[in-house]
Amino acid sequence: MAEDRPDKRRQRRAQTRRRLLEAGLELMGRRGIVACKVEEITRAAGVGKGTFFTHFAGKESFVAELVGLVLDDLARRVRPVGLAPSDAEARLAGVGAVHLRFFQLRPQAAALLTEACRLAGGEGGEGIRRRLERHVELVAEMLAPAAASLGWPAERVRELALMLIATSVGFFWFGTPLELGRDTPAALLDRLGRALARGLAGVRRE
Repeated sequence: MAEDRPDKRRQRRAQTRRRLLEAGLELMGRRGIVACKVEEITRAAGVGKGTFFTHFAGKESFVAELVGLVLDDLARRVRPVGLAPSDAEARLAGVGAVHLRFFQLRPQAAALLTEACRLAGGEGGEGIRRRLERHVELVAEMLAPAAASLGWPAERVRELALMLIATSVGFFWFGTPLELGRDTPAALLDRLGRALARGLAGVRRE
């Protein structure tokens, strides 16, 4: 039985960490990163304030990890689009649609990333910025073959990736307070993705 105790402790620690992150995403997505206090997160997670600092060095590292978890989840969902054979427009549409559907189901993630982008350029925001940059790079790599076939400048593929990401985040960040987008059928989100793709596909190198 004694041999099981370290494993149980690790499991409990992992569960506590997960509860803190889940509570943080919900609260920060609803109230904002700056407005949300550590005490509110620990209260929502059902742990003491001191427990927070046994898992995270501070609020900045907590936000960076939270942003990383959101983007890791999104990356897992978008990667299959990059592996599937498709033409350039279908590739752009597929990546756009996955991002739209992701943030429709997780509008609090759209709110979190919007505010995190603002904090990324400030003091203590290096971890947030690096994680955001990694997701832009991932999407850019996926879009590079499609961009080349459309005549999009190779040195500007990251801007193409940023357009798709920012459009999907902004759609639900603006839409939530207006009560728009929350119940948009998946088929219409796919059409929105295709509409965006057609616009981007129409741009050719001059």
